[in-house]
Amino acid sequence: MVNNGYWRLIGRGLLLRCPVCGQGKLFRRWFTMYDRCPICNFRFEREDGYFTGAMAINLVISELLVAVAIVPFAAMSGLNPAIPFWPIMLAGLPLPIMLPLIFFRHSRALWMSVDHWWNPPNYRPPQGI
Repeated sequence: MVNNGYWRLIGRGLLLRCPVCGQGKLFRRWFTMYDRCPICNFRFEREDGYFTGAMAINLVISELLVAVAIVPFAAMSGLNPAIPFWPIMLAGLPLPIMLPLIFFRHSRALWMSVDHWWNPPNYRPPQGI
């Protein structure tokens, strides 16, 4: 059974908010994260290589979306020679490049949320937050 704290952390990740206080923004610009939460001063990157898990999440979800979007059309094209293959191929070609870039921020935020559920930090936000 997943508790309410898990869903709260996932919600914070989807909203791109700090997993500790839920108020601070994670990103300064599209690809630039803050080092620390502007509200509770929590350090986001807990150790070197911390966001390797986020890269794995990004890869898996992006490639699953590509497979769901392209494989059925490619299969129909293979089974029915009247359906041209190349337009399907050209339409799907930018997806493996675009999707990881689009999902970059959310994969990092979700990784932080899941990591905080699995391995809660020994950090307490300042009182009043």
